[in-house]
Amino acid sequence: MSKPYLGLALGGGGARGAAHIGVLQVLHEAGVEIDRIAGTSAGSLVGAMYAATLDPQWIEDRFREFLEHDSFKLFSSGKLMEGRNPETMLDKVTRKIQDHFMVVLGLNRSYVVRREVLEKALEFLLPVRTFAELQVPLKVLATDIQNGRNHIYQNGDIHEAVIRSSSIPGFFEPTYDNGSIFVDGGVTMPIPISVLKDECQLVLAVDVTNYEFDTLENPNMVELIRRSDMITSTILMNRMVQDADVLIQPDVMGLHWSEFGKFGDLIENGRKAASKHLDALLERIRRDNNVLYQLKQWLG
Repeated sequence: MSKPYLGLALGGGGARGAAHIGVLQVLHEAGVEIDRIAGTSAGSLVGAMYAATLDPQWIEDRFREFLEHDSFKLFSSGKLMEGRNPETMLDKVTRKIQDHFMVVLGLNRSYVVRREVLEKALEFLLPVRTFAELQVPLKVLATDIQNGRNHIYQNGDIHEAVIRSSSIPGFFEPTYDNGSIFVDGGVTMPIPISVLKDECQLVLAVDVTNYEFDTLENPNMVELIRRSDMITSTILMNRMVQDADVLIQPDVMGLHWSEFGKFGDLIENGRKAASKHLDALLERIRRDNNVLYQLKQWLG
């Protein structure tokens, strides 16, 4: 039996994951059938919502409802963490206080936000409870920070899998399970292309990484550590995306993962990026499904 044809890898990026919705809308409208999905962090949530419904317009509508719902107030009150917006003098003073607070807090706690926040969000956003209810097979990536290994979820409680995949280290509460400590899958696999390569004939990846760096002015210790982590992550991502057969990289406008105010713009940018690749993707699909072409490939 031939392998599934099209696998879709959705990378992490917090609020920037809204661009995934726009990409899915374009693919859906063009009649592109997705056979397998793998998602990390925000990509795991959007991937799960699509695998459950096959309706990217419903995903957009549900997220818009969520942004107006009481559940989102746990996320809101501005940005969740320091972002990339221009700073006033007060912002700069506040930032120094916040960084000092985070260092002190970090000596006594392993997180800022309880996992209950993610649990309530998923209760609102995800219409199914188990992987068995999905219409498209899905793999969800999380990281066991005890040993640095990936953990792939594809059975059982899908809410639990997405929570673990989305638990940004140091911000959301990690999950302790039988000696393991599970955090955001983006730590080890920010875009899960490799888990689809052996399973699918063609892997399409959507990368919503922010590759823009601000100019640092008299950075403190926390800012230097944060910037170093960002550089490491982007180098890792640049290497991983090279393994995709088709790569879509929407314009994420330099946004931090916690900036939810550009939801509509990110969806539109996802649509634009997908549209640029659509003709070539459809031609590739037609070619790969041509019987004579398949025979030629088989004969070598």
